[in-house]
Amino acid sequence: MDRVFLSALESPVGTLRLASTSGGLVKVSLPAEGENGFLAWLALRFPGADLVCSSDENGEFHRQLEEYFQGSRTAFDCRVKVAGSAFTRQVLEETRRIPFGGTASYGEVAAAIGQPLAARAVGRALAANPLPIIIPCHRVIGKGGSLVGFGGGLVLKGWLLAHERRVLYGQPT
Repeated sequence: MDRVFLSALESPVGTLRLASTSGGLVKVSLPAEGENGFLAWLALRFPGADLVCSSDENGEFHRQLEEYFQGSRTAFDCRVKVAGSAFTRQVLEETRRIPFGGTASYGEVAAAIGQPLAARAVGRALAANPLPIIIPCHRVIGKGGSLVGFGGGLVLKGWLLAHERRVLYGQPT
């Protein structure tokens, strides 16, 4: 039976819920998803798993997220485990390459993975991103720079982008 380690982290944007397995971090749930959404996601992905509340097991993930919000971390190097199609994994990996404080359009991500006509498919893959912030889908924007399509809500997307700009330009976070 799989063991899934659960924890909650209070952050400047609200409560983040985390889930990990022995393979790495599998889920970061943003406040908009709520506890019920988080538990429903777990039930779907890990039916029958042994759910264990453990901040200790998730300590490294907590530390890296805390450092991100404090402005002392601009990249994550924690172990992650992402399921999905080869296309989805390719989109998530490319999204992970977008630098802290930077942005890329859905079309630019599609072109970077060799699928220049797949901007909408990129959007669908990012909508299923189980690790927002760690895999920074908030850095993917609409054509022309518009803020679109973020599971945590557009206000949070804007906040995360502004936070990264403040850190980059030495302004208080």
